[in-house]
Amino acid sequence: MSEIINIAICDDEKIQVKLLETYVINWADKNNLRINIECFYSGESFEFSWSMDKKYNILLLDIEMAGINGVDLAKKIRQEDNLLNIIFITAIPDYIGEGYEVDAINYLIKPIVETKLYECLDKAKKKIYIEEKIILVDVEGETIRIKEKDIIYIEAFSHSIDIYTIDKKYTTRKNIGVIEKELDEKLFIRCHRSYIVGLMHINRIGKTDIKLDNKDTIPVSRRLYSKVNMEFIRYFRGGVDE
Repeated sequence: MSEIINIAICDDEKIQVKLLETYVINWADKNNLRINIECFYSGESFEFSWSMDKKYNILLLDIEMAGINGVDLAKKIRQEDNLLNIIFITAIPDYIGEGYEVDAINYLIKPIVETKLYECLDKAKKKIYIEEKIILVDVEGETIRIKEKDIIYIEAFSHSIDIYTIDKKYTTRKNIGVIEKELDEKLFIRCHRSYIVGLMHINRIGKTDIKLDNKDTIPVSRRLYSKVNMEFIRYFRGGVDE
């Protein structure tokens, strides 16, 4: 994950936002963590910021707000973003059942107990460190987070690359050499000057091409064949922790 944990606080009560911000700073100091905190006073303002840049790792979200409430906002978020760790803040425990629908980390009942918030933030931090190997790419002016484990392969063109994932293709203006350095070298291998392949998505390797789990076939250069084959064998013999 990135070195900085991006945390958003969304609550229409300014006093509550300030209190949560203080608690989060105390938690980060206690754990020697680098964080960036952004505060929002309506669901609409956070939704706008998130729609432009999905950089956020943790969201402290009040349920009862004027305009869009926290539950409805969380449901919108989950339509596009399964990585954001949501912690609900509420004065009424009636909404607890709805948290399961949006995979919330937990519910915190006001008034917030600082140690209880720490427990939720610790849980969220563990999920970020363990699960969230991601890359950030700019797609048509939006910053998109892509899980590395979802990337099947990457194909390079003169001024852009196509990133093929298990459910979508993303096109971004980036050099293949640059993105190669951003990826986990234990999970990916350069198999051709124009292709990077995810080792976990390889079905078979031939002398001239690679068959992938999604049925696509991509080339492997003669120069790189031996290295790719060795990395493929290493990966599936358990040489990398998943």
